[in-house]
Amino acid sequence: MMKITLAFLLIGGYSFLFGAQQLIVVLSPELNATKASMQRYEKKKIWEKVGMKTAVTLGRSGLGYAAFKEPLKNEGDGRSPSGLFSIMSTFGYDQNSTFKLPYWHADDNLYCIDDINDSRYNRMLRIFDKSVLPSSYEVMHRSDGVYRYGAVIGYNDMAQKGRGSCIFIHLNHSDKHPTSGCTAMDEAPLLEVLKWLEPQKNPQILQVMKSECGKYKEEFEGIECE
Repeated sequence: MMKITLAFLLIGGYSFLFGAQQLIVVLSPELNATKASMQRYEKKKIWEKVGMKTAVTLGRSGLGYAAFKEPLKNEGDGRSPSGLFSIMSTFGYDQNSTFKLPYWHADDNLYCIDDINDSRYNRMLRIFDKSVLPSSYEVMHRSDGVYRYGAVIGYNDMAQKGRGSCIFIHLNHSDKHPTSGCTAMDEAPLLEVLKWLEPQKNPQILQVMKSECGKYKEEFEGIECE
């Protein structure tokens, strides 16, 4: 078995994981675009494509940066985060799952907290006593079904106040309208992604504009920027 060395770099309040063997690359044509393309890769000698490129839907305001550049991603801005992030876990409405990443059963007691003044900000947790719910939160068992399957993107994992929360990969809305800041796709490709992800391969997602993709090609030799 290949030995993977992990290293963490803390930049501007965000931790970046190195040593990934699986990579999802989401390329947006420009900053404010709400449609993008997604390609999966696995690390061999270089990064090699897995499966077919597929269309994805971004936030209603396009992309926002995790650090250093404007526009910064902030709570409620409708921007999907631009940068490199770990894929932390999966979730879904089924009680049990065959997904390999840690799995959250999204029942009526599972919430993701997006109240910037709450100590549980940007955390997924079960709350049985509804009297302790914060003023703002995501109900993970949504009536529209877009969280029937999904994965948690490790954006703002330091829970920096107001910098954005509850960022997922999830199902498209029925009319494929933009998200509130997540990355969405159709059911068939989403299930392929979720079944493919393996915790020992430290999966990451890279979301960038095509014009900024080139600077990642040295680190991720083999990825395509078109």
